[in-house]
Amino acid sequence: MLDSVSSIAALATQMTTQKTVQQVDMAVLNKAQDIQKQQGEAALKLLESATVAPNSIDVHA
Repeated sequence: MLDSVSSIAALATQMTTQKTVQQVDMAVLNKAQDIQKQQGEAALKLLESATVAPNSIDVHA
């Protein structure tokens, strides 16, 4: 009987641990996606700011 109780307790602990690990993994994934989105937006702003004005002189030609 005690062995059954210990097994159930161990299983419950393992399931709780797995759930916690999954939650941490999702939080890390969401943070990585947020960072990637911010970097993409920053890259677009940089590209937009680097456009050449239509009446400027091309010194590389």
